[in-house]
Amino acid sequence: MTIIKYVVLIFLAFSSGMIIAAGIFAFIAVIGVVPRMAIRTLTQKNIKIYETAIILGGICGTLKLVFDYHIDIGIFACVPSFFVGMFVGCVAVSIAEVLDVMPVFMRRARIKNGISIFIAAIAIGKALGSILYFCLPNFYKL
Repeated sequence: MTIIKYVVLIFLAFSSGMIIAAGIFAFIAVIGVVPRMAIRTLTQKNIKIYETAIILGGICGTLKLVFDYHIDIGIFACVPSFFVGMFVGCVAVSIAEVLDVMPVFMRRARIKNGISIFIAAIAIGKALGSILYFCLPNFYKL
């Protein structure tokens, strides 16, 4: 009887994970992160590389969560962290763009010039906040 419980539990866990993963990848596809990034960076011919990288990133992230492996790479951990930050930033900006948050805010705040400076300030603030959060663990408690 207990083997049936485990089989059902494994099936439910696997099915739930597949549904969540499909939902996340569908969300990324619907908001158009990959095509927009390819268009903005003028790299439309490399769109398959972007898609492959996203899929491999999802698989690696899932394996990390399931098996909780740890690779001690020291200072080289900055490289994958940098790319994870870029991905999260691109998703956040894409969501904001789809919801037309920036144009509405710019119009209501009556900002005509310096939009690129405004966006750069948001990016720098986000980066500094992340650095402070991860490098100074007790900083956020102040």
